Amino acid sequence: MREETFEFNGHKAEIIIPDNPNGKWIWKTEFFKAFDQAEVALCNKGYTRVYYGISDMYGSDKAIRLMRAFYHEVVKRYNLDKKAILFGFSRGALYAFNFALFYPEYTSKLYLDAPVMDMKCWPMGTRLQDQMLAEYWQTEENFPNFKGNPIDNLEEFFSLNIPLLIIAGTADMSVAFEKSAGAVIEYCKKNNIEITAVVKENVGHHPHSLEDTTIIEEFCENE
Repeated sequence: MREETFEFNGHKAEIIIPDNPNGKWIWKTEFFKAFDQAEVALCNKGYTRVYYGISDMYGSDKAIRLMRAFYHEVVKRYNLDKKAILFGFSRGALYAFNFALFYPEYTSKLYLDAPVMDMKCWPMGTRLQDQMLAEYWQTEENFPNFKGNPIDNLEEFFSLNIPLLIIAGTADMSVAFEKSAGAVIEYCKKNNIEITAVVKENVGHHPHSLEDTTIIEEFCENE
């Protein structure tokens, strides 16, 4: 196993290459090595781990364009499969979901963990809201009418038939469960959409992932 870093379009890329690469790859959109027990296990099975450092863009159109260019570079450079497995933890869900939405042809599966699905709940009301509003060319006054959140685009996303795994805690005080992960789960129940969901009762925003990562590994490995 070896690690490589390089700069692409002004942003740092980090790649962890297994000893026995099988072409499959996990693209974690934020917090690359945090709560990464599932990624470590999958890397040991031949999955390449990929990260592209475009933080503070909140999955904006600019971010997705950068991701598209990086996607083509990394697939060519490391001989990776055409479709990535996207991992979106917390705010990383904004990047992972939006990339899958715009480029389903490059997306195999989507795993969201304690995901931000509605920016009206986060980062609005925090010190980061002005940064996010600027990224989306929005103002505090008009943002309540903004319809570019993942939660606003569930119908389109699920029409793409991309397998989805959601893991989240019901006591999340950072990203309200009922407005993000919980809202997606309820949408799926109401519309008879099959997803894989692990709801951690009375667990907060952290820890991400699971102690026993079998469910995550099987989700990634199942054809």
